[in-house]
Amino acid sequence: MKKTAPAPDTRLLVLVRHAQAGDAERFWQETGRPDRERPLTGEGRKRNEAAASGLSRLVARVDHLWSSPYTRAWQTAQGIAEVFGRPAEAPDPLEPPWRLQTLSDWLESQVARGETAILVGHEPDLSTLLGKWLCGAGGRAPVPMEKGAACALQVSGRIAPGTLELVWKLPQYGLRRL
Repeated sequence: MKKTAPAPDTRLLVLVRHAQAGDAERFWQETGRPDRERPLTGEGRKRNEAAASGLSRLVARVDHLWSSPYTRAWQTAQGIAEVFGRPAEAPDPLEPPWRLQTLSDWLESQVARGETAILVGHEPDLSTLLGKWLCGAGGRAPVPMEKGAACALQVSGRIAPGTLELVWKLPQYGLRRL
């Protein structure tokens, strides 16, 4: 299997939805803590570990690994970081909710041509972002992201609505099977 890598004049963005976390309502009732602190379940951690290993079979290298600061996304990113040997960061533009223009502009300044970046986040941010980036869809979500799913987008020009190309998308179970 050939690993995905950007050409020297393109960039590769890999979007990953966080792995399985506990129920939001139950977490609140049992802990009284905000949803942003809700962690992955034990099963979510195991599945993420296997999915991150599968992701390493698809992605040639990672130059940047960024995550939402929410606990479940951060834990997912940490699992990916272990596999790729790249530290994760939680920059301000990945604080939910993601804002298309802010995130696009920030990525434009951070990801150089020939580089690969992984972004770990949440729904509905990921589906909305994908819909707008791939086809300029105004608020529609034509590419739903299941828990633990990942997709790769190739960028040959500016990061803007309707300009990115979908290279591949796999659900978590597909990544785990790799």
